[in-house]
Amino acid sequence: MPANSPKNASQLVQPWTHWFFYGDSGSGKTRAASTFPRPLFIVPQNEGSLATLRGEDFPYYEVSDMSSPLVNGVGGMTRVLDEIEELYAKNPDEFPYDTIVIESLTHYTDLVIEELSNGGRTMMDQFRWGQLSGHLRNVQARLRRLDVHAVFTALAETDKGDDNAVTGEPMLSGKSALKLPAACDVIGYCEVTTGKNNPIWRVHFRRHKHFMARTRFAGLPASVDNFDFEQIKHLLRAGA
Repeated sequence: MPANSPKNASQLVQPWTHWFFYGDSGSGKTRAASTFPRPLFIVPQNEGSLATLRGEDFPYYEVSDMSSPLVNGVGGMTRVLDEIEELYAKNPDEFPYDTIVIESLTHYTDLVIEELSNGGRTMMDQFRWGQLSGHLRNVQARLRRLDVHAVFTALAETDKGDDNAVTGEPMLSGKSALKLPAACDVIGYCEVTTGKNNPIWRVHFRRHKHFMARTRFAGLPASVDNFDFEQIKHLLRAGA
């Protein structure tokens, strides 16, 4: 094959997937993420996911801003990713995680805005919004370079346009609400409903009411109750 010939998609073997779960608080986003194999959680300090994880055997980092030094598992997002990448580079085959979970991008975005605006004393102008967007894209791109599943979570919000049409999407600032999920293989809208005896945590993989959701895997059903990655992973293959 000539050196400059194009690649052939039939040769792709890529089991690693990127997911975006969003929904109201308590809708099961963290629960769904925790079912992925060997997860490492990255949790914003201003978010309540640790209450869900309490008592479970999951490693985690806490992020307080974009780049402050990492001390005892707490620090800036870029420093956390530096440490993860350094560990991965030593021996990818012995990397202890199969999944990296970025919990609540909604709350993490608030931390970044707080940092960029100097605690609200400086206006978030176009340049600073660009810094925020670029930082979030960089986080996503760095995870793409690792052979792991990546799971992002966020809160949900609804909006009514000028034509009174209601839309539901992740609660993220600016164009990130569409750009970040769009780069993932799966966007799942999460909700909790009342079952006969226990709550049912449902993830929608097709548009639900006015909330966007979609998947690149045709084998995934429109929704899954009490989502568990191990139970659906066989559906994540080409042509499924």
